[in-house]
Amino acid sequence: MLQEFVGLMSPKMKSLKHLYYLINKLGPVRINTLVEQTGYKHSTCSRLVEELVQAGLIYDSGLGESKGGRKPALYVIKPDSFYLIGAEISSLFTTVLLLDLQLNIIAEHKLKMNETSTPEYTLNFISERIDRMLAEHSVPRERLLGIGVGAIGPIDRNAGTLLSHEHMLAGWERVHIVDFLQRRFQTTVLLDNGINLAALGEYRSKYWKQADSLVYTSSGVAIRCGIILQGQVLGSKLDMDDSLGHITVDVHGRRCSCGAYGCLEAYSSFPSVREEIVRRIKRGKASVLQQMVGQADEVQFHHILDALEQNDPLCYDVVRDAAYYYGIGLSNLIHLLRPEMVIVGGGLGANLTFYEITAETVRSRLQHYRSSKVQIVRASTGYNVVAVGAGCMVLDYFIEEKQTA
Repeated sequence: MLQEFVGLMSPKMKSLKHLYYLINKLGPVRINTLVEQTGYKHSTCSRLVEELVQAGLIYDSGLGESKGGRKPALYVIKPDSFYLIGAEISSLFTTVLLLDLQLNIIAEHKLKMNETSTPEYTLNFISERIDRMLAEHSVPRERLLGIGVGAIGPIDRNAGTLLSHEHMLAGWERVHIVDFLQRRFQTTVLLDNGINLAALGEYRSKYWKQADSLVYTSSGVAIRCGIILQGQVLGSKLDMDDSLGHITVDVHGRRCSCGAYGCLEAYSSFPSVREEIVRRIKRGKASVLQQMVGQADEVQFHHILDALEQNDPLCYDVVRDAAYYYGIGLSNLIHLLRPEMVIVGGGLGANLTFYEITAETVRSRLQHYRSSKVQIVRASTGYNVVAVGAGCMVLDYFIEEKQTA
């Protein structure tokens, strides 16, 4: 039945889809709550819920507490009625996950990307690992709901194609990911930008019962953000996932790689932090980094993180400044979008010093709105959030009730 929740539907099927969506979000949930949420008559709601039970999509969790009589039914979705594949293709790793409908990770495989990781090799790796996971967990092909893939943008969603990108390995221009996997598995295959799926993965795994709007930001090699508004990913045909990195934080500031001056990325990305640290060492500033590498130009991201762990004053000063500017950038974003939650992620965002200074800067710049309840939180420590979001994208394709203008 779940595959029937797309395209043209009868009024009854739309009602079943609506109930399934609510049970997925609110479960364990009582019939009375579903009646309140939908406005359906109690008898109609009960009949439709029973139809979902008979279809094997939901069940009574048995968690209801009795107050003297029969225990009330509390319904949840049946997580193993179908399965999802979520995959991420990045410049560092390709990740493939087998997920149930509650986005629990059943199995995972990773491929470290290097010069041998051609598109053909990588897509064959994904396909072979999908076959292996389905076989090892006795999942028939007909119970695979679909495959979601997240990748560094830009992408062509309509063509299902990954376009060229400076941070991807050579040879990845115009790779027809969706077509390859659809021919191999004869199932729904969806492609989206990795940062959008990171936002979706974090939101649905942890926050969707408490917030309707969220911004996921990532500071690493570049600065990107994905946006959730009214519970849905804010998509765009423009693929400007790195636009946060090019908002102006200092009109008379440093020159950015884009050619403009004072962009956030010129202060708060890993390349900008590294460049500033190297510049200061060459000017004679002392740092424990000089004991780790032979030449200043050999400094890498992991060296900087190690130096921060050793309370190196030079690295702390540069990262503090980077976090301050990042806080300014996030403050501007909050003023425009007014989200309930902002997540700080990425290689730099994962650093506690960077996060704490960023959060404090945001709070100080939002003092005018003292009643604002915006939460600034760190991203999950796991590395599977994009792949989880990719699997969630497939589930949403079937059950999400799209907002219309």
